[in-house]
Amino acid sequence: MAEHGRKSVWGYVGIWGVLVVLTVATWLLGTRGHLGHWSLPVALGIALTKTALVAMFFMHLVEQPGARRVVFPVSALFLALLLGLSLVEAMTRVRMARPDGPKALEPVRPASTRTAPPGSPTRRVGH
Repeated sequence: MAEHGRKSVWGYVGIWGVLVVLTVATWLLGTRGHLGHWSLPVALGIALTKTALVAMFFMHLVEQPGARRVVFPVSALFLALLLGLSLVEAMTRVRMARPDGPKALEPVRPASTRTAPPGSPTRRVGH
């Protein structure tokens, strides 16, 4: 078992402060930020940074020797590949064409059941 050296409390407090700042940045991005198409990538980047900080320092992955230290980056890489391939598949999906067109989705009512819009001169009184 590896010997754990004395940890600095101020290091953890500093990382906690960074996490608080990133959380406030995420809140500001969601409530007041108008980044348009960049909102989602920025929010995901902030979330990935917070996850890496928690995993490396509060879960002590940075202190682990050898292969245990590699588990987190490899897992993050595979997750990014799976999400990226899913997004590429969704973005390149071909919308299926209907041979009868979009008007076939609306039911055709007989002329006797149709009513004129309110305020039109052809609208009957009492109906």
